Amino acid sequence: MGAEQLIGTIEQVENHEHDPTAADPWTEASERWADVGDGLRRRYRDLVGDRGPTEDDLREALRTLGDAARSVADSVGSAMRDPEVRAQVKDAAASLVSALGATFEGLGDELRRTFGDEAEDGTPSEEE
Repeated sequence: MGAEQLIGTIEQVENHEHDPTAADPWTEASERWADVGDGLRRRYRDLVGDRGPTEDDLREALRTLGDAARSVADSVGSAMRDPEVRAQVKDAAASLVSALGATFEGLGDELRRTFGDEAEDGTPSEEE
């Protein structure tokens, strides 16, 4: 089969014009997430009633968490400008890659032992 048969021609490609009656996907997503937030808020209120913190208390707590996350990100960004820290991160990443490689290699060995290593024609391999 030639490449032209796999790719086709420009005349064969469907035209996907914008449908002005269709909902904007970003608006749709925003509305869906707003519905999720409303549902979680109702569920929380049903669960804790008047015993829990107020919405203002929750907003303040979330603001504090956001500030803390920004501080951590700033700290990490600053630390990553230090050549010694960058070298440590590079070494740690290399160790992680090695560990993941060993894990997947072991998993592959286990799968071959469990399911058998078959040749392309379906006959068992003669290696083992």
